[in-house]
Amino acid sequence: MMNFVRKVANSNILARIIDLPENLRNKKVEILVFPYDNVNEEDNLAQKPKRARGLLERYKNKDLQDLENGAWAKAVLDEYENS
Repeated sequence: MMNFVRKVANSNILARIIDLPENLRNKKVEILVFPYDNVNEEDNLAQKPKRARGLLERYKNKDLQDLENGAWAKAVLDEYENS
């Protein structure tokens, strides 16, 4: 016999856990929890780790990249030149 949990609750309690469709928000929903026993190595290997590389690519400004090379040295010189 498989154990499970069944509960009726407001969907707002799930908002921080899963992404709910708009039509299920702020309503009573039925929540069913079943054990997941089919975990194997293939499932773990199939999930690719998420990476942040390239995430900010759309914000890059090639016109400013040349200025970045000496920006830190210039800022230090400006700040402490008369010290």
